[in-house]
Amino acid sequence: MNKNLKKDFLIALKKSFWAYNKYGARSNKKLIPIHSWFAKEIISGLGSGYSVRSLGCDGEYKMEGKYYEKTLDITIFYTQKPIVTLSFKFVTSNYAQNSNNYFENLLGETANIRRIGVGFVHFLILRGHTPYYDKAAGNKRGKLKKIEILSEHHIKKYVKLFKDLDFPHKPDVLGMAIIDFDKRGNPIFTDLEDLGLEEETIKILENDFSIKTFIRKVRALCDLKS
Repeated sequence: MNKNLKKDFLIALKKSFWAYNKYGARSNKKLIPIHSWFAKEIISGLGSGYSVRSLGCDGEYKMEGKYYEKTLDITIFYTQKPIVTLSFKFVTSNYAQNSNNYFENLLGETANIRRIGVGFVHFLILRGHTPYYDKAAGNKRGKLKKIEILSEHHIKKYVKLFKDLDFPHKPDVLGMAIIDFDKRGNPIFTDLEDLGLEEETIKILENDFSIKTFIRKVRALCDLKS
């Protein structure tokens, strides 16, 4: 395992956030650094016969799922057969009003892929202190109205999903990082205790959902599916 895993993760995230600010939310350029990092980090710990596709690594792969066709963020192949896909989400603003939609979309996306026998993993990045913009007409981003503080309520649904039985709607591996930005614009991991989260939730975030555990479990899933 990469000794500088968390540091390299934050560097890739910084590059993605810089691209987001430069090119806008609709440009896929913002995803290239972080998608490439995940793809290369996962594949670096696998043996021969494996390959990977993502933005920045031979392009995204389109798969016919159980219910609909889906262009996948990151896809790992074994002897050219897709075996595991990684879905990535980085919520940069207005999380509270969209949190249920994000979660419901995840359930559907998971079932669509897992129901055809392909592994599905998901990594979610949330901000501890998220800007809420009023998207007024004529303003590209909108006026900053407030800062939303991430709460136990916003995370609990993912903890419940993690504890759920192995139904098709549950990702094979689930990871999450809570980050903020310092005065220089560098991403940093949020002090979870400052958010007032429950002790159990903090332990799950720091252990079961951590980037280190996530990468390790994804590699193990690739071995299992190959």
